[in-house]
Amino acid sequence: MRYLLSLSLAWALGVTLSLAQDASGKLVREHWDAAFLNGQKAGHFRTTVHEFNKAGQTVYRVTRELRLSVKRFGDVAQLRASTGNDETPDGKLLGVFMTQALGTNQLLRLNGTVEDGVLHDSIEGPQVPGQRIERRITLPDDLLTYLGEDDLLARKKAKPGDRFSYRLFEPTVNNVVRIQVEVKGYEDLPLEGGSRRLLRVISKPDRIGDVQLPASTQWYDEAYQLVLVQSELPGLGELTLRRTTREAALAPNGRLQDLGQQSVPLDRSIANVHSRRQVVYRVTFTKDFESGEADERLTELRERGFATDDGRQAILAAEGRSLELQVTARREPPTKASNLIVPQEFLDSNFFINSADEKVRELSRQAVGTIGDPWRKAQAIERWVRQNMQAVAFTEAMATADHVARTLRGDCTEFAMLTAAMCRAQGIPSRTAIGLVYYLDGQRPKLGYHMWTEVWVQGEWLGLDATLGLGSVGPGHVKITDHSWRDVRSMIPLLPVMRVMSGKPKFEVVRVE
Repeated sequence: MRYLLSLSLAWALGVTLSLAQDASGKLVREHWDAAFLNGQKAGHFRTTVHEFNKAGQTVYRVTRELRLSVKRFGDVAQLRASTGNDETPDGKLLGVFMTQALGTNQLLRLNGTVEDGVLHDSIEGPQVPGQRIERRITLPDDLLTYLGEDDLLARKKAKPGDRFSYRLFEPTVNNVVRIQVEVKGYEDLPLEGGSRRLLRVISKPDRIGDVQLPASTQWYDEAYQLVLVQSELPGLGELTLRRTTREAALAPNGRLQDLGQQSVPLDRSIANVHSRRQVVYRVTFTKDFESGEADERLTELRERGFATDDGRQAILAAEGRSLELQVTARREPPTKASNLIVPQEFLDSNFFINSADEKVRELSRQAVGTIGDPWRKAQAIERWVRQNMQAVAFTEAMATADHVARTLRGDCTEFAMLTAAMCRAQGIPSRTAIGLVYYLDGQRPKLGYHMWTEVWVQGEWLGLDATLGLGSVGPGHVKITDHSWRDVRSMIPLLPVMRVMSGKPKFEVVRVE
């Protein structure tokens, strides 16, 4: 379950995880799984357990790494999700580790050790050597390690009808997560030209914040050895892991399906959408929720799926599986300010939007020149980023603004982060907006995952999108959430996008102005 939890986060957030951890010691256990995406061989998953001695104590170092090839817009991206922990033979957690790639040659490292039931972990960033954020997390007594999770069903002698839960530490979100387990029953499953009678088990993580991550289904043999895992990942499709040999796991991949952007289709095209004043969309959530869950999830998606707190978007009607979402363009700040007070977090330099970096400040000065008006400054910065950055897909996972200022490469996340940082360097409050944007896939209109920038001018938030450079955003930008990125060194601010995508939304155009 844990590796699919990590991968679902990595995919939904557009990040790549890679592990560079010492695996010295004696190899005592190794498992290989072939990975299939929508029925096609797309990679593999490997688990290793090394035994070594530390201060006279036997320690197991468990490393789990999944490598998956994903084809998008004709290019093949390599997704790697890896985490690990150190534990004792009796299942006591000693430490955790993870290395996360943010951009080219830019890493974010998490390392933690457990002392007296408290995990002392640190996340170290790339900008300044030794720069880190530290946390103290009290661990529950029933926390499971990696091996403890693997052996749980056997220890419980699980049988059909059993329900239980357990907790684990998930480095991807740097927190403890509870997993709910339901043992369904035995069934005959066709595998490798034959049929095997296997025990089906469903595992579902509790929400992280207000976001429900995907459940997974596992099948076990009579000795409670894992045989097969399946999970539906929003925007990616059905991922299947099948226990096999090393040779089969490393066999060449099949013909990969081009998944394109994480996107949803639109029923008809909108000419010149970014210059329109207003569009009303009908959003219908098509996912078949489990019995007893549908009302709660649909209410949440209707009421909290899309941002409506800044006046640009409004829910006109909502009932059942559908809502009508009105999106209105804001091209200029109001002539008279209604509120000039904005929280300091939108002005301060932070880990991702590090506006105090000298290169960021230098570029901001180049962009604005002698312009004095804040809105015109912000528009000049948007225009400069548009003209000077090179748009590349999937080579930068989620790079910090100072890194982008030096490479001037990236996709929408890098464009948005650099724009926000340059605005803050000029004293203009800023944040990133996250949601969907209109685009044409050939002749097919779609709304794809996107990030842009918002600035606070004359008491209102106004959107800018440096990937387009149009001086404002129109009704082709559908906002799900926003964030200042204060005190954040993970991708958690992006999770609300996964909440919406997990509902399998369908968009229709109601009217255009």
